[in-house]
Amino acid sequence: MTKEQLMQFIEVDSEEDKDDCEFYLDVKGVEIHRAIMEYLQFDFLEGSKIKWSIISQKLKEDKRLRDKLYIYLATLEEYIRAYISNKYQDNTHHDFWIDGKAPWNKIKTNLQNRPNLFEVLQDTDFGTLINQVKNLPQEDLKTIFDEEVGSEDNLNAVVELRNAVSHHKFLLTHSFKECKVGNMVSDTLENNIKNLRQLLPLRYRYGKNGEGGITKDMIKCGIKI
Repeated sequence: MTKEQLMQFIEVDSEEDKDDCEFYLDVKGVEIHRAIMEYLQFDFLEGSKIKWSIISQKLKEDKRLRDKLYIYLATLEEYIRAYISNKYQDNTHHDFWIDGKAPWNKIKTNLQNRPNLFEVLQDTDFGTLINQVKNLPQEDLKTIFDEEVGSEDNLNAVVELRNAVSHHKFLLTHSFKECKVGNMVSDTLENNIKNLRQLLPLRYRYGKNGEGGITKDMIKCGIKI
């Protein structure tokens, strides 16, 4: 569907609305707007219209959610990097280091050329960092995460969540991976956010006083976890 075709289904109340609509269709793309309209159960029948203000509100809500999730995904990345660096900075001679595909993701190779583990890990992308975590001794996995939380499925799921957030996908319709939280195995957005929460250090889950952290921030975004 082209920009012009999609705009036939969008009702604008002013020239300012029209300018905003055209601008965001150019900047964010036609497909994300179409995905939002489908999420809102718009039928795309000839003569049907949906107000731009409704679409725009969903765009804002999606951005607010992504911005908050990005903070906690970055926190998880920082936490993992800190744990590995703190434990192995002065003892990097192990056979569990891995090499990813890109030059900056070749942890094993880069450690031979740059002995500073923290710097090597800083240059490593999130997906490879998670793969490195999977290759650590089991005792490390049990220390970094709560018992059974750091399973391969849960770690794969948080990488997919991170990719969706980083690539500005419309999260409410994105296809996520299955993960296990408690006894619940599901691929929903809510369960994936709960999975992120259980992978975080305790203070970031519920805040210092038990009334904050990602839990409170998600409630503000309309996601009850």
